[in-house]
Amino acid sequence: MKEFKKHLSANACWLVLIALLIFFYFLSPNFLTTKNMITVLKQVSVNGICAVGLAIILIGGGIDLSTGSQAAVSGMICSTLLVDKGWPVLPAFAAAIVITACTVGLLNGISIAYTGMPPLIATLGTQNVARGIAYLITNGFIVYNLPEPAKIVGQTSLLGGYLPICVLLFVVILFIGHFLLNKTSYGRMLFAVGANKEAARLSGIPVNKIVISSYVIGSLFISLGGVVLMSRVNSGIPSAGTDIYIEILSGCTIGGISSRGGKGNVFKMLGGVLVMGVISNGMNVAGISEYYQYIVKGAILIIAVGMDSYQSVIQTNRRSHIIRSAAAAEEKKAGRGGHV
Repeated sequence: MKEFKKHLSANACWLVLIALLIFFYFLSPNFLTTKNMITVLKQVSVNGICAVGLAIILIGGGIDLSTGSQAAVSGMICSTLLVDKGWPVLPAFAAAIVITACTVGLLNGISIAYTGMPPLIATLGTQNVARGIAYLITNGFIVYNLPEPAKIVGQTSLLGGYLPICVLLFVVILFIGHFLLNKTSYGRMLFAVGANKEAARLSGIPVNKIVISSYVIGSLFISLGGVVLMSRVNSGIPSAGTDIYIEILSGCTIGGISSRGGKGNVFKMLGGVLVMGVISNGMNVAGISEYYQYIVKGAILIIAVGMDSYQSVIQTNRRSHIIRSAAAAEEKKAGRGGHV
């Protein structure tokens, strides 16, 4: 029975995903069509790429409210380089991703690691700074008329239209994220820092460097998501990514990435991201008001993070009880020895 509960808990998000697919099918027969499922995967691919970046930050014990703004900045830089400066596609993509990560990501990491500033406050500040930069790049104007090669990543599909390139890129990013977190010494140090910074510091791990690098690496993935979003909508939009944070944080938490750090797996996170993608698309197809969608997504975030926090508290209490019991047993044993 215990093994069954453990297995059920480990696969809960996939069961929720299946239930949601059935629910929205009965709500709207147009939901489970091949065309709409491909649309869901395209939408999920952008959020999923950004979610891999946020997962790295969360596992390291951080949080980043500036994800949507970073995606907007990278998209605006890339579209401006392509249209106004005439750059080739690949150099423009790479420059936009690196510039964003080395400014916003580095600013987040340094301000948090070396000043002790709470990540919530630091990234709330950079969220507004980055959004302002996104608007200033073109004085708030949308950049249109991207060159045709720039649309390939976001709009082209393989296998007769059944495999969008952006979805394929998301799968590649998932494997890269998994390798980085689970197959490298850096990943092991990141988990250690997220679980307990002081213990990691005492064991010789350069905590500040790990924290800074987590924000920069996370920003690389988030900025890539912004460029893919630009390619999908075929324009640079300074207001892009405004609501992306709630969806990717909810997806990460539902998929088992702990908001308290030190725990998570990007493949399991995929289930959470798909759940949020299905909810967003399903409500749109069913014609549910955007106002209700805000309520539903906010409630999901509260429930997901609340359950994660509650489980952490339960585990902490259990460990404390075990330690107290062991200490009491030792004390009782010592007392008996002294009496004899």
